[in-house]
Amino acid sequence: MMQRWAEARASIRKSVLFWWILFVVIQMAERVFLLRDALEQETPTPELLLKTLLVGVRGDFITATFALVLAGVGAGLYALLRHGWAGWAQSTRLFAHSFRPAFHVGCVLAGMLLFVLLCVDMGYYGFNHQHMDFVFLEYIGDLLAPAATTEGTNVQAMQQTSAELEATGKWAWRLTLFLAIQATGIGLWWWSFSSAVVPALDRWRPGSGFQANALLVVALVAGGAGFHHSGPYGIRIAPIGSMVYYTLAQNPVLFAAEALRIAVVSRNPIERRANTEAMPYDVAVRTAQQLLGPGETFVDPRYPFVRTATPSSNGVQLPKPANILLVFLEGLDRRYLGQTYGEVKGTPFLDRLKHDSVYFQNFFSNGVQTSRGLFATLCSTFPRQGASAMKTRYAHDYLCLPSLLQRQGYSTEMVIGQHRDLNRLQTFVARNGLQQLLDEGDFPANAERAGLGIVDGALFDLCYERIKQRQSQGKPFFLTTLTLSTHHPFAAPLNHPEVQLLQQQVQDKYVAALRYTDLELERVFTRLVREGLLRNTVVVILGDHGRHEPVGGSDIERKVGHFASPLFIWMDESLRTPATYRPRTVNTIASQVDLAPTLLSLTRGLPAMSSFAGHDVSCALVRDCLPDQVAYLTSVYDNLVGLASAEGLLLYSFATETFQEATLTFEPMPDEQPAGRRLSIARDRQLMALYEVANMALDSNRLWSWREFGTRL
Repeated sequence: MMQRWAEARASIRKSVLFWWILFVVIQMAERVFLLRDALEQETPTPELLLKTLLVGVRGDFITATFALVLAGVGAGLYALLRHGWAGWAQSTRLFAHSFRPAFHVGCVLAGMLLFVLLCVDMGYYGFNHQHMDFVFLEYIGDLLAPAATTEGTNVQAMQQTSAELEATGKWAWRLTLFLAIQATGIGLWWWSFSSAVVPALDRWRPGSGFQANALLVVALVAGGAGFHHSGPYGIRIAPIGSMVYYTLAQNPVLFAAEALRIAVVSRNPIERRANTEAMPYDVAVRTAQQLLGPGETFVDPRYPFVRTATPSSNGVQLPKPANILLVFLEGLDRRYLGQTYGEVKGTPFLDRLKHDSVYFQNFFSNGVQTSRGLFATLCSTFPRQGASAMKTRYAHDYLCLPSLLQRQGYSTEMVIGQHRDLNRLQTFVARNGLQQLLDEGDFPANAERAGLGIVDGALFDLCYERIKQRQSQGKPFFLTTLTLSTHHPFAAPLNHPEVQLLQQQVQDKYVAALRYTDLELERVFTRLVREGLLRNTVVVILGDHGRHEPVGGSDIERKVGHFASPLFIWMDESLRTPATYRPRTVNTIASQVDLAPTLLSLTRGLPAMSSFAGHDVSCALVRDCLPDQVAYLTSVYDNLVGLASAEGLLLYSFATETFQEATLTFEPMPDEQPAGRRLSIARDRQLMALYEVANMALDSNRLWSWREFGTRL
């Protein structure tokens, strides 16, 4: 009796091992199949391919473990409910007798579910080189919605599905090859388990059944954590710079689960204004559209900002695609340009560059944090008033600069001196067109660190190497970077006498850190120019936002100073003609959302349809233009929104439920000033309409849809 009981337990252990590895195998088989799609996009090095497969297997073990646990719990409940508690010894034997067949049934069902998910993911990946994401879940929601759904999303989804199914020749061969690889993987594991694993287990005799069970449990726990102390998070932050192979390494089930989580948590309603007149949403949409696109055609009522592009007759276009170097200087505040502290100038290089660039003196960041500044600049979309979209809505559909440049044949990459999961950056850029992301792990081992990460000098040095490599390839490139030394705690290296002097004599440590960044930018920029590595290149320098700290002589300046980022646009001599470039200072109102359409216009890549909140301001490179430009501002620090226009600044505080007004130089407008009162009356509805529509469209994933509009670009 005891021998049969021991054999039964050993048999259950074998079953657990068989199904556990089988679940891993069918997921690995899908990744092997998808490797062909990845190879069409980028050829990996052996090291990159090995890292991709190892990270992928770790994620597969996580999913396989949870599938196994699900099957085991179901089998246990079935056995327990069937036999109840008929005495410990008898119940244990009956439980074990019923558990094993129930466990096999549970594993078969779990395996079938997993296989179906992998089949769907395989098809979706072939469509857009992405695993099942928020957009896919939204499509499924449309498909399952009642036929009478408003605006016919159900009908449209059904029609699209029918059209895809009718295109048999497009997917039949793909499915056949996928099934063949799956069958091969399953068959190999079955044969290996029967001919090698089972005999090895029979020969292996642990000291006791308890030891064997303990060893199996430890293995399952390790597998459930992906053999990493961070669990599933360790898969998401995998140090894979290539976004193609980073995506391939992600487990599709974990990826879809994260998208489902985002779909749930991103439904929080926006904050409603209290003391202003309630504005129906359709009125807010019309007001926002008239402000952002007067005279333009908005194509779909579900997507309030999607409109056909109207080519500007005043816009500047370069004769051929130019390289783009986009430099975000952390917390760069234009109020600190041109300043002198004793005998030391704070930003002498930027001050000189200002005279050789087109400098926008009325430029604003749209948000007050790095994640919001990157989001607004790269995707020409207004930041959320609540949690950052890059952190919480990173799986939504966006139309972003790197994606469109990649379609033009550009190579696209980013270099940062921090961890790649900064503000969910890697997950976001992997979906939105960046092909390569280099982080602190890609720097030389001796790269200097201070404060939060790699110092700016080392960051610029790596950028130099990347630009040198890209120029040698003869293909247009987009490279963006984000500095760090001017971020609190302002831990800049004191390897220059002027930096040391400012550190000692100026109480505000930001000043010394900014001088350090200015020195390092000058060193590398000058070297790039001297060696001809900026030929055919447009350089854009701006702040991801203004100062984090509330700095200023008045309450309104301390609030608006968070948005006080400058903008420099510089062109290499090879691109300069009287029709394309005239260094000067311009008064045009502009903000981060204007960068993407402007750069796309310069490179002749502005799409025929877009959801851009900003406008092409390239005409300002040669002439005064666009006097009616506005900039939308949103601050989570002060819980306010604002609008900058040629008339001045208008802010609305949700905390105090009041409007404030100021000049473009951040000076408060006296209440008795007639112009100030007229500004509030003229602009408050526009401001609140922008706030409502921008947040509602972003939260409901109604900014852009690649499925709806991708073929119309």
